[in-house]
Amino acid sequence: MVEMLLKSFFDGLTGNKVRRSKRPREVSYGDVVCVEGGLLKRYGIWTGENFILYGEDSRGKNIVHEETFRGFLGGAEHFAICEFSEKYGRPTEWEQPSPISSVVMPQDKLWRMLERGQKARKYRRYSPKETVHRARSKLGQGGYLTSEHFAIWCKTGIAESHELASVRDFWDRMIVY
Repeated sequence: MVEMLLKSFFDGLTGNKVRRSKRPREVSYGDVVCVEGGLLKRYGIWTGENFILYGEDSRGKNIVHEETFRGFLGGAEHFAICEFSEKYGRPTEWEQPSPISSVVMPQDKLWRMLERGQKARKYRRYSPKETVHRARSKLGQGGYLTSEHFAIWCKTGIAESHELASVRDFWDRMIVY
């Protein structure tokens, strides 16, 4: 119950662009897919057979590894396929049914605006084949903050977590009077 309340709170802060699909679609090769995984979502790259993701493997190590569709979903009733736009920004999550005090928010800091501009210039949307190749190239490796951090790097070349950045931004901008 507490976890659901925290998740609702953070989703409200982070401005998740989650949309329900009117017509569910199959997961395609190279798709970035996410599923609820507690406070933060789990993100993976679909290879056509399994998911490649960063996180805890069966031995308890935080590394890039493969999981089956069923293992990745972990019993969730829904998952989302992430859609990346031509321009830099948070991907839209298209939800699919599972087959199986007073606060004031001032303007962004200058360095965050500069950082966003740098990312926009570096942003690239890799093809499905390139995305899976990039994911496979990291099998057995670690060094990512979250599964979203890894999955977004595979698809765009920018290693970042929008969820963590949104939480960080909220706490950085909060001023209580």
